Amino acid sequence: MQFLGQIDLEATIIKGICDRKQLLLLFMCSNNPGMCDEWDADLGGNAAILVSKTNLTSLEPPCDQEEFLSEEILLTLDECDDSADTYCDILNQFQYQICGKIGGEPLWIQDDETPICSCGARMKFVVQLEPSTAFDFGDSGSGYGFVCSVCQQGAKFLWQCC
Repeated sequence: MQFLGQIDLEATIIKGICDRKQLLLLFMCSNNPGMCDEWDADLGGNAAILVSKTNLTSLEPPCDQEEFLSEEILLTLDECDDSADTYCDILNQFQYQICGKIGGEPLWIQDDETPICSCGARMKFVVQLEPSTAFDFGDSGSGYGFVCSVCQQGAKFLWQCC
């Protein structure tokens, strides 16, 4: 699995989510892209994991393994209108400078695929990722991360493309 990134839920302004001291970690199968069923939140080709921010410890990669994460990139957040037209205009204007959006509503490329948590609750949208040089979501695709606001344990990630 390729590590895509982490979202500090406490740093978001998402109501009912920003009070949680958790990180949302996002992963996607990078072996033969498109063949791992990574577009589906429940087929095992991707993973979203919630971890507590308390007592975190950094780990060194195994010395006998190649390190694939060549650099750490810190992203900054800018507020903008959440409408689809505004988001798409900004995305088209700045292309790979925009990595996605946090909060609001997902801008689905296909149909609404908001996941259902194992507790039965409809999950809350957290992040939409756009394709970049670091990751690819198929033909002009977007990745979508969700957490459960009911049980506060569930997290899922999926993507859609044209």
